[in-house]
Amino acid sequence: GLTSDFFERDEMRLPYILLATVALAASANAADIRSSVTQTDLPEAKRTALGLYLSPNDAAAALEADPGILFLDVRDPIEINFVGHPTPMDAIVPFLIVKYEFDEKKGAYKAVPNPAFVTNVNDVMAREGFEKNHPVFVMCRSGDRSAKAADVLAKAGYMSVWSLVEGFEGDKDESGARTVNGWRNAGLAWTYKLTPSQAWIPSK
Repeated sequence: GLTSDFFERDEMRLPYILLATVALAASANAADIRSSVTQTDLPEAKRTALGLYLSPNDAAAALEADPGILFLDVRDPIEINFVGHPTPMDAIVPFLIVKYEFDEKKGAYKAVPNPAFVTNVNDVMAREGFEKNHPVFVMCRSGDRSAKAADVLAKAGYMSVWSLVEGFEGDKDESGARTVNGWRNAGLAWTYKLTPSQAWIPSK
């Protein structure tokens, strides 16, 4: 399972041989996925080992061309319930789960890793009949969690995981409001209503 120390950024990356193999597999499965994102423009927290990034408009165009691409939202399901989600999202698989424990330093409730994250993604993939070389889009609020989620999936053998670098709500403006970019600010289709297949049900 995931542990909290995973979220402390370090210089550890996938072995070069694995990266080369993954890059070849990803390119083979992503011929029609076009990205306008330049990695050098991204902060470290939004970069991934696979180096596959999309803007909201990039993702929307790819999904319109190929609705079979798997689109996962890795935010906490309660966050999604109140904030909304992209209409074409296939499933919620939370990377972090918010707890009812207040963190005074951060001024927010604590979030802990979902220990079943990879298993949950595997289950969705199996449900859809996909192998690990199938393209997967991952999205969070603003691109940090999705980057970490993409790295965890890459280590689990997934070969074509694309992070939406602006997330659903986007980055903060000078006042602290999330008005800069993101799926919702781009005017793309979104909704509050979830379907049973999209909803995440915690393991008992």
